[in-house]
Amino acid sequence: MTSMWKLAGAWPLTLVGLMWLLPACVALAGVSFGAAPARDSAGFFSLDWSGAERVELEQSTGPDYRDARIVYRGADTRTTISGLPDGEYRFRIRPEGAPEWSDQAVVVVEHHSLGRALLFFGLGAGVFAVLMLAIAGGRRLS
Repeated sequence: MTSMWKLAGAWPLTLVGLMWLLPACVALAGVSFGAAPARDSAGFFSLDWSGAERVELEQSTGPDYRDARIVYRGADTRTTISGLPDGEYRFRIRPEGAPEWSDQAVVVVEHHSLGRALLFFGLGAGVFAVLMLAIAGGRRLS
């Protein structure tokens, strides 16, 4: 009878011990990116992930991550990256404080050419002019 009470008394302590191990097991499972864009020409893109409560996101321009820098640290599951010049960028992610990186993503940034940007600007200016003429012509009729 005494041994049964010892076992029953140890149960809550064992449960508490397992609860302390749970975050460590989740961290070992790692973090993985969602569908990262392969190319970007808009000037911004989003990266999303799942698998940890808090993460560190690192950015680099080379495969060796020599120039790497942390661009995000926190509890969100998505971040938007903008302001990058043309080039290939590598991102890797891990649970915050974990020794190993979990997943990687590569995004190639290729902005629209100046010619294309001027073409879009010209088309927008043309649509604006036609709209103003239509408004002015409609005002005269009433």
